[in-house]
Amino acid sequence: MNNIRSQFLSINYRLIRRLIIMQQSLFKKDLEAAIIVGDKINHLLMNSPFKRLFKFAIPNNIGIHMYDLNFPSPIIAASFKDDMSAFLQWQFVGIGGITYKTVLKDPSEGNKRPRIQEINHSGSYALLNSLGLPTKGVDNFINHFEHEKLLSFNRPIGISIGGDNANDYVKVFELINSRVESSSFNQFFYEINISCPNTEDGKCLSDDLNQLSFVLNKLRSLSSKVIVVKTSPDSNDNEILKICELLSSIDKIAINVGNTRYILANSVGLKEHHFSKPGGGLSGPPLFEDTLKRVKLINDNFQIPIIATGGIGNYSQVNSVINSGATLVGMASQLVADPFIIPQINNKLSYES
Repeated sequence: MNNIRSQFLSINYRLIRRLIIMQQSLFKKDLEAAIIVGDKINHLLMNSPFKRLFKFAIPNNIGIHMYDLNFPSPIIAASFKDDMSAFLQWQFVGIGGITYKTVLKDPSEGNKRPRIQEINHSGSYALLNSLGLPTKGVDNFINHFEHEKLLSFNRPIGISIGGDNANDYVKVFELINSRVESSSFNQFFYEINISCPNTEDGKCLSDDLNQLSFVLNKLRSLSSKVIVVKTSPDSNDNEILKICELLSSIDKIAINVGNTRYILANSVGLKEHHFSKPGGGLSGPPLFEDTLKRVKLINDNFQIPIIATGGIGNYSQVNSVINSGATLVGMASQLVADPFIIPQINNKLSYES
């Protein structure tokens, strides 16, 4: 019965989503406008009696332990949103954990719109974004991240941290960690975003291993929480292996091998007035093969917990990355396209356990 219900909700969700996109495109080609409308509808639903239609139990035999974190499902929401209604919906459908959108020291509007569009890449549906890490800043974040309803699920919550330099990372971490350490909730973890594929240069802290070492060792001296390092798929294999070598010397560390991949907007048919920047971060199915290869590379050479993120949207892909060495599986685009695939994947994982 749960499978039938999730499939019914999937069909209707995709249909409604497509109608919203078509309606918004009558005014301007800007996917972000449709996302905003969708978020408002979702907010209304998640604050109504209808929200119980979205609730699915997670099978009790698919849970994953990573250090002292307990994920009831290996599927987690990657860092790309901070909308509480979306977080609650994903928890209802059976996500194993979530990660907040990257927090920066100061508020930022991000790049000029339009900055996110649907595209066709090599025959596959995909998204291109040049959001530029919009954020309300760390001072706002520390006053809102302990949401009672979100904490009530008792599933791990990641806090993604970014910065323009090493000192920014440390400062943001210190401010957040002072609140985390005083919290009664013990399933917080940190994700250090060392790749910024939709900013001007495409990368950040991943370019300087000395600075990365300084940041990670400083953070470890301040907290015993699990730290995940989010790398860029634009880094080559040798660069990734060097990062892994550094991580191997630090306790309670994990690596997230996925993020959007930088491509030029005109290479996927977007005209200048359809995208505010020359290029942006590609996400969706075209990333999967590279994600799988990266998981295998790290698993063959290091014993570091791996989070596979990038292009994963169905059971076969989830199963492939787990069998290749991934501990957890991050999703982003699929949660936008159809979050009701999650209970279907969870059930299939349960059958295989």
